[in-house]
Amino acid sequence: SDTHTGSVQKFLVNGLVLIALRVKLLSKSGSNVENLTKAVVEKLNTSGVADAQEAIKGYKGSTARGLKATLRNITRDREHIEDIVTENILNESSAIDKFGSFVLVIAAVAPLLGLLGTVTGMISTFDIITEHGTGDPKLLSGGISEALVTTMLGLIVAIPLLLLGNLLSGWAQKIKDSMEQSALHVINVFEKNNIER
Repeated sequence: SDTHTGSVQKFLVNGLVLIALRVKLLSKSGSNVENLTKAVVEKLNTSGVADAQEAIKGYKGSTARGLKATLRNITRDREHIEDIVTENILNESSAIDKFGSFVLVIAAVAPLLGLLGTVTGMISTFDIITEHGTGDPKLLSGGISEALVTTMLGLIVAIPLLLLGNLLSGWAQKIKDSMEQSALHVINVFEKNNIER
C-alpha cells in the first residue's frame, strides 16, 4: 500500500516538475512576439529588409527564428514564403510542445495507480475476513482505508495535472498561431510597400 502511495506521490512530483519546465519553455517561446513583429514592420516601412533583419539579429526563440526565416525568403513568391512559414512553425512545434504529452500521460496514469491501490486494499481486506472473520471492524478498516486513500491520491494527482496540461497545450497552440500571424503580417507589409514603391 505504501508503495502505491509512494508511486502516486512520485507521479505528482514528476508531473509538477514537467509543468514547471513547460511553463519556462513556453514563456521563452512566446515572449516578445509583439515587440519583434513591431520592430520588423517599422524597419520594413522605413528602410527595408536588410535593416529589418538587423533589428532582430540578437533575438533568440521560436518567433525570432520564424521571422528571420520569413525575412530571408521574403522576395520569393507568396506561396513559397507561406510554405516556409508553415515549415518553420512545424520545426518549432517540437520545442514548443516539449513535455506536453508526458504531463497528460502522468495525469492519465495516476488514477489508474490509485485504482490499483484500491484493488490491493480490498484484496487485503478480504484476506483478513478469510482469516479472522468479520468480528473485528478494526482489522477490516486498515484495508478499506488504504483502498480509499490511494484512490483519493490518484485523483489529487490527476485532476490538477490534467487541467494544467490542457491549459499549457492551449498556450502552446496560441504561440504557434501568433508566430504564423506575425510572419504573415510581415509578408503583407512587405508586399504592400513593394506595390506602393
